[in-house]
Amino acid sequence: MIRQTIRFAYKTLLPARIKMSIDIFKHLRMERVEGLDEKNVLVLSPHPDDDIIGCGGTLQNYRGRGAEITSVYMTDGRKGNPRYGEEELVSIRRQEAQTAADIIGIQKLIFFDNRDGELSVSSKTVAELSKVLKEIQPEAVFLPFIMDDHPDHAATIQIFLAAIKSLPPVMCYTWGIWTPLPCFNVAVDITSFADLKRNALAAHMSQTEIIDFVGGVFSLSRYHAVVSGIKDNKKVGWAEVYIACSSHEYQRLAAAVGW
Repeated sequence: MIRQTIRFAYKTLLPARIKMSIDIFKHLRMERVEGLDEKNVLVLSPHPDDDIIGCGGTLQNYRGRGAEITSVYMTDGRKGNPRYGEEELVSIRRQEAQTAADIIGIQKLIFFDNRDGELSVSSKTVAELSKVLKEIQPEAVFLPFIMDDHPDHAATIQIFLAAIKSLPPVMCYTWGIWTPLPCFNVAVDITSFADLKRNALAAHMSQTEIIDFVGGVFSLSRYHAVVSGIKDNKKVGWAEVYIACSSHEYQRLAAAVGW
């Protein structure tokens, strides 16, 4: 009852200028949130290639600005290609992730041993991510958007939301991979890093041999550049886009959609 009263007062009684000052979704309502100034960046990658697919060009941009970057691989990727035995594929994908990280400039890789396709919120998964968050103390976290339609991606979000509850707020940059974003408030020009991202994606050979990730990812990147007005010598460039907000806003957004 108290929450309903507060919500009614906020929506109907407060002047607009006061609403903006206490807006619980301030970052989400901005047309563009300026980013890339953070110096300590953490990526939560549900599988060993999602960091490159979702934000590879942006990470290279961060490296050019002197940021420290850590990628956490939430699952081992064992289900990523039926042509290989599972244990063999775990080893292959670790090496592919390392090769791609070297191309992009990701300094630290952390591999959790959660099985691909079976990621869930548990005391173990929340504790292992909480430990990383406390040790790294990131200023920015890159992770899937809350509507991403893949079980391991959804579990990654839920584990993060559980782990962040007792920690200070952090800026979140959320991407869409299996489900493209319905909108975005950050568009990053990755035109200068497009070739590096292509090379990093190509390093994930066990995945690109069964799915044309490069073609799909760069088709979407071109579209995002078109709608964002990102150009290279008057020609359309390449872009990566995000819904960016604070971790507190992300928690509220999760609650708003029933998580």
